[in-house]
Amino acid sequence: MFIRFISVALATIFLIPASAALALPDTGQTNAEVLRSNPQISGWASSVVDWQVGPMDYADPLLGDAAFGFPTDVLGEFGSPFSLGDGGEITLAFDGHIADGPDEDFVVFENAFEYGGLVFAELAFVEVSTDGLNFARMPAISRVSRVLGAFDGISPDEVHNLAGNHVGGTAFDLADLVGDPMVLAGLVDLSMIRFVKIIDVIGDYANAPTVDSNGFPVSDPYPTAFASGGFDLTGVAIMNPPGAVPASPRSFGAVKSLYAR
Repeated sequence: MFIRFISVALATIFLIPASAALALPDTGQTNAEVLRSNPQISGWASSVVDWQVGPMDYADPLLGDAAFGFPTDVLGEFGSPFSLGDGGEITLAFDGHIADGPDEDFVVFENAFEYGGLVFAELAFVEVSTDGLNFARMPAISRVSRVLGAFDGISPDEVHNLAGNHVGGTAFDLADLVGDPMVLAGLVDLSMIRFVKIIDVIGDYANAPTVDSNGFPVSDPYPTAFASGGFDLTGVAIMNPPGAVPASPRSFGAVKSLYAR
C-alpha cells in the first residue's frame, strides 16, 4: 500500500487538467440514484491501493490538508466518510471485478445531503482501470453555469458522470467508455475492471475551475475550508449480478449529516 499526501505548494498545482478521455455529447442524460440496499449490488471495494489527501482550500495551503476519516473507512458495505480535500484522490480495488453489462455497472457513494430541494454535492471525477496503471475517465458533463458558495446546492440532473450528485449513490454505466482511447487501445478492458479511482473536483468556478470532458467548467461548493472539505467518499459498489433488475432513481428522502459516521 502506498501512502501519499499532496504537498503544500502553489495553488495552480492542484488544478485538474481536462481529461484526455472521450468527450460526451450532452443530451440531458444523468446518472441513476442507487441505495445501498439495492439488490443489484453484488460486491464492494475491498482494499485501498493508493490515496492523496488534498488541502482544505487549494488557494490557502497554510490551512493544512483535509483530515476527516481514514482511507479504509470507505471499504465494504457499511463504509463511512473519508474526505479527499481539494483535488485529493483515492484508488480502490475489488476482490472480484466490474463488467459492462445491462444498465448501471457500479455505484459511488458520497456523504451528500439534501436541503431546500437541492443536494449539497461535493463532486468527483471517476476513473476505471483493469491493471491499476492505465485509467479511463468516465466522460463527465457539468451544466452548472454559476458560482456555488460553500453551502450551495445543485439539482442532481445538472451533472452527468460526476459522483456525489445524489443523496444515495451515483450509478455509472461503463458503456459510456466504449469509444474511449484507452479502451480502443486495449489498455482498459470494460469486461474486467478491477480498480476505481475517485478524484475530487475543485469547483472554484470563478477563479480556477476544473473542466468536464467537453471542456466546460465544473462548479461545486467552494471553498469548503474545513477538515471534512472535498469529496467525502463512503464506498464503491459493484452491480450487474446475474438476474439483476435495473437500478431505479428515487426522489429526495433522507437527510444525511455531513459528519455522520
